Amino acid sequence: MTRTRVRWNRVAALVLAAAIPFGARAAMASAGHDTRPARTYVVRSGDTLWAIASRIAGPNADPRPVVDELSQANHLGGVIVPGQVLSLP
Repeated sequence: MTRTRVRWNRVAALVLAAAIPFGARAAMASAGHDTRPARTYVVRSGDTLWAIASRIAGPNADPRPVVDELSQANHLGGVIVPGQVLSLP
């Protein structure tokens, strides 16, 4: 084997070793595994779904879709109680 070929084999092995962690992360994401931690919110006294959704959506956005997402994600019947932990969309 020539020196150049040995060097290219080493470069290829190095590139492959560096790419494996990225491929594993992409495979987990495509398999439905979310690498981000789940966001939650603990309901306080006086909170409403509308108020929570308004904070999530921002000042210029319509909170109605976020209210629907909150209700569906947390299997809510429209009533929330203080101390309840909600999964945020």
